[in-house]
Amino acid sequence: MDCVEEALGRFRAVFGAEAVVEVLERGPERLVARFSGNMCYTCGTYDYFEDFAYMYSDCAGEEWAVESYKQNPDGSYTVVLRPRRLVQVRKRHVKIVLYGEEYSYEVSS
Repeated sequence: MDCVEEALGRFRAVFGAEAVVEVLERGPERLVARFSGNMCYTCGTYDYFEDFAYMYSDCAGEEWAVESYKQNPDGSYTVVLRPRRLVQVRKRHVKIVLYGEEYSYEVSS
């Protein structure tokens, strides 16, 4: 079993009732995943992304972090993970719906 499969198994065992994660792309220094499920409707969504990064880090032998994420039109999220040593700037997507109007922002830190 490789690190991606191990991290997916651990994540599903802990959060399977709330969150679904599917790896879309993987490489030695980049992992792109799609997160969906009930967690998409909570204020703690980002925590799921970080938890998956920590679980992947345990197997990969170095610390991985969330580099960026964006909410998709269907409510799911596309998340880019990279080794922490390569993450210079973190990009966060913020979507606000106010009286039927949608405002979308990207914040870097």
